[in-house]
Amino acid sequence: MNSKSRFAVGVLTAVVMAALTFALPRGTPLRDAALVQFPLTVGVWAIFVLLFVKLK
Repeated sequence: MNSKSRFAVGVLTAVVMAALTFALPRGTPLRDAALVQFPLTVGVWAIFVLLFVKLK
């Protein structure tokens, strides 16, 4: 897996995580917490995907 495909997997993972975050019901504390922590979560997952995942 080259760097471009790893980058694409990281971006797609972030998009899916964002979609799932916005799928939560409005006005709930869970959604508010998820929206606040979303950038940190995406950053951690991006580092994991870009650096450590070695798919064949």
